[in-house]
Amino acid sequence: MFDAARVTPATRFGVTSGMTIRSLLSALAALTVAAAPLAAQQEPPRRLDFSREAAEPAAAPQDELTSNRVRNAFVRDQTILGLAMYGPAFAAMVGNNGITGTAGYLVMAGGTFFAAAEIARRMDMSEAQQLLSTRMAARTGLGALYISTAPDGPNNSSTVGAATLLGGFIGTGLGLAVGNGLTAGEAIATTFGHDLAFLSAAAITYAIDPRSSNDTGLSDQSRAIIQTASGWAGYALGRHYAGNAPYNVTAGDVTSLWLGAAIGATATGAVIAQSNPSDPAIALTTLAGALLGTYAADRILVRRYDHTRSEGNLLALGGVAGGLMGIGVGVLVAGEAESGESLTLGLAAAGATLGVLLTERYMQPRADAGRTLRLGSLTVDPVGFASIATGLPGRHSLMRLTF
Repeated sequence: MFDAARVTPATRFGVTSGMTIRSLLSALAALTVAAAPLAAQQEPPRRLDFSREAAEPAAAPQDELTSNRVRNAFVRDQTILGLAMYGPAFAAMVGNNGITGTAGYLVMAGGTFFAAAEIARRMDMSEAQQLLSTRMAARTGLGALYISTAPDGPNNSSTVGAATLLGGFIGTGLGLAVGNGLTAGEAIATTFGHDLAFLSAAAITYAIDPRSSNDTGLSDQSRAIIQTASGWAGYALGRHYAGNAPYNVTAGDVTSLWLGAAIGATATGAVIAQSNPSDPAIALTTLAGALLGTYAADRILVRRYDHTRSEGNLLALGGVAGGLMGIGVGVLVAGEAESGESLTLGLAAAGATLGVLLTERYMQPRADAGRTLRLGSLTVDPVGFASIATGLPGRHSLMRLTF
């Protein structure tokens, strides 16, 4: 017969530790197993490459270095997620006390490195997969955290931790799956679509019901679900934009889209600043300005140029520098005038625009290359050729072209 009074603290800690270890092993196994089917499908196919570099023996080491760089970046980013998200989420899920939670955090944070290294070893990973797996893991995990911590949500530490951890693992697996076959620019444009759609939904839901503390209108959890679902729809919109545009979209081009959104929101803020608008009006007006600025940046910058990442960062720096100069001039000119706020914001938007144009002239980025056929997507099936050579009857696949 079991006597509860005779259970010692050591016995209780042993039971809790056993449960923690089993939960940890299950979580790490889920992260590895989630990508296992993808790893099995990622065996590098034999390809026909008609470029000059493909015929030179010196090109092979460069390809290997690039692959190692991508794999190392994946392991690094997943380890950072383990320290910042997976570890705390697992600690909250199993942490009935401080010792258990601390132990769970340390083991999960460290175990993420080895799980990510094993995934990277098994997969032929592209840069787009590396970028999307990190970004989608962070956004999916934070979205689950946002929904589960709403004031009218579950607000249970174990539930919140489990939802966040599961969301991060699902985001990693989806990023590896969705990123297969994409360029780095298409991958970053996909996450741009998520972020822009999420922020747009946040502005719209706030305009509809700015007072979330009352009992009428949208609840906090409903608001969180709408914004998170809009972000997921934004993934599809961003992917559609980058994949179907008649021009090339690079990683640096996406930076210019954010820059256009910021300038557009600042410009519309200058228009309504002196009319004492309501908070919902401010939200909707700045959203409209951000969307118009994004469209203008796409027409003026993305369609005409192919910005590298460093050029995109320099372009953003030039815009910020011009905006700061505009703010300074606005403060000096406006002083205590009643229209000083509008004038300052207007000069900030004008200065940022001028800074972008001058930076473009200084950098002289490459002209847009347009959408070109990538010969690397031409896959050869050696089995089909062997079947034809041996006279085997039937229909045989020789090549597959995807674009």
